[in-house]
Amino acid sequence: MTLQVQKHQTLETTAVALKEEETNAHIWEQARHLMVDDQLRPSEITHPDILRAMRLLPREFCVSAHQQVAAYADLSLPLTRGRVFLQPLFTARLLQEATPHEGERALVVGASTGYAAGVLASLGLSVTALESDEVLAKQGKEFCQKLGFSVTWYEGSLAEGVAENAPYDLIYCDGAIATLPEFFTRDLANQGRVVGFLQKPNRLPELFRAQRASEQEKGLAFIFFTEARIPILPGLEPSSAFVF
Repeated sequence: MTLQVQKHQTLETTAVALKEEETNAHIWEQARHLMVDDQLRPSEITHPDILRAMRLLPREFCVSAHQQVAAYADLSLPLTRGRVFLQPLFTARLLQEATPHEGERALVVGASTGYAAGVLASLGLSVTALESDEVLAKQGKEFCQKLGFSVTWYEGSLAEGVAENAPYDLIYCDGAIATLPEFFTRDLANQGRVVGFLQKPNRLPELFRAQRASEQEKGLAFIFFTEARIPILPGLEPSSAFVF
């Protein structure tokens, strides 16, 4: 085989690879638009910045290779050790109730593979991501770095929070909780919000938004929305003395 033929074959192989990459990129782009138009907008997700961000961020990078085909489906995908990658509508509802604003500080509790943290960062928030599973945290860090998001990652107990970056305007729980950790009130700014799914005894988790009852009180006032079958984040399971 001559050097000229080898060069020609190499160019052909490169051209095919580039064409395949371009085709895949188009397929993923179409999947993102279908997710927004078929799942989110008909379900009253109206925040334009959230819709725009979810049209752009590649969810397929947040799951394993064999799960990518379902990355934009209307379902939650298993990750590891009972954790899940929340279906798009759950994430969108949490984000919409969180009312994120550019320049705010946010803590993502149970940040897993980084999708919600990435969306918040893309909206201009200063994001701290807390994850207790080192495998998920590694994938989440890589996802944020790949997209150029400046997210500060911490590995540790989800029940402890990250006090050193407080106070937070938003505490975002990327999953369900059954215990209200102390840091919700300790680390929340006066006008801050907490969103997530709260499981009360003998009930399915309910999407909630909480704020301080008043600037003088430490307690939180809750508003509840829809129910969802979502696993509880590690370390935030029901305690024996759980009372709501």
